[in-house]
Amino acid sequence: MTKNPPHRVSINLTLSIAPNVNHCLRAAAEGKTPPAMIPAEAVAWLDDLQGGGKEIPAIELCGPGDVLASWPATRACLELLPAHARGSRISLTTLGLNGVVHAADLADLGVDRVTVLVDTVNQKTAAKIYRWIRPARKTVPLPQATEILIQDQAEAVQSFTEAGIQVALRTTIQQGINEDEITAIAEKMAELGATVMEITGEGADLEKLARQASSHLTATVFQPEPDLPPPGTPQSGLTPVTPKPGRERPNVAVASSNGMDVDLHLGQAGKLLIYGPRDDGLTCLLDTRDTPPGGSPDRWLSLAAAIPDCFALLASHAGEAPRQYLAKEGIRVILTEDQIEGMVDVLYGGGKKGKCK
Repeated sequence: MTKNPPHRVSINLTLSIAPNVNHCLRAAAEGKTPPAMIPAEAVAWLDDLQGGGKEIPAIELCGPGDVLASWPATRACLELLPAHARGSRISLTTLGLNGVVHAADLADLGVDRVTVLVDTVNQKTAAKIYRWIRPARKTVPLPQATEILIQDQAEAVQSFTEAGIQVALRTTIQQGINEDEITAIAEKMAELGATVMEITGEGADLEKLARQASSHLTATVFQPEPDLPPPGTPQSGLTPVTPKPGRERPNVAVASSNGMDVDLHLGQAGKLLIYGPRDDGLTCLLDTRDTPPGGSPDRWLSLAAAIPDCFALLASHAGEAPRQYLAKEGIRVILTEDQIEGMVDVLYGGGKKGKCK
């Protein structure tokens, strides 16, 4: 009897690999930017999803900062993706600052499409939309920054088009500020090579605005797909995938102040608790190890050397540098604030072999 092939789920994947923020909207809520995935974590997650039966037709690099403001991370991720993407279309979303500088590189690195976040082509309107803009490493006065933004976005759209990359716009409508500019945005950007416009926002007739813009390019109402929380973030609950123990790395390290909860920032942890299976298969606290002193990168290289038997490290917070160095050594950093027992139980398959009390 012929067996039915396993069911494969198709999803578009967003990889949040950009740590650096280059603008702030006036309408945005104040708060700390969530941590970005490092490139090694991103491709490991992609591998895990594909290994679990997911088909990934499209991959988007986007946020939590801006991919062009975080060029080293973006380039590193794009260089890794061809060996893992299995033919997935690669795109990215950006404000467009410094797009001219990177357009040719993006084309060479296999980017099929760039979505540019264009909310206005008017400098005075931009001053109403943005709280601040950082065109380079420093924030400049808003009147100067908005002028640079308007010019950079136009030049970026043209440069991406000339490099052979499809350009889409994503315009967020703020009622009373920019809803009357939708046709002007569509007309100007279409002349520069943009072919698609996605319109989003609240309090406006988005379908009507899309019809207005459609005289210049293909315009639709943007309906975002729900993002998969990446593994290693507090929101993920270790889904949809988790790192797994292996023969050479059977254990997990934990940053904890009380032996019960994952509650320490990795940089503040003087000791790590080491959990793993005993000879009889029960998962227990096996050891405690001092973390090395000093600053990165030496400290994180020494830390990786101190836990060569660990496949994962649990901490409440960790910076990009230690996560990157540990990932290169095969140790996945998982950010969580849960109880140790429950997290260790999940990492070892839900306690199928038992656990110590």
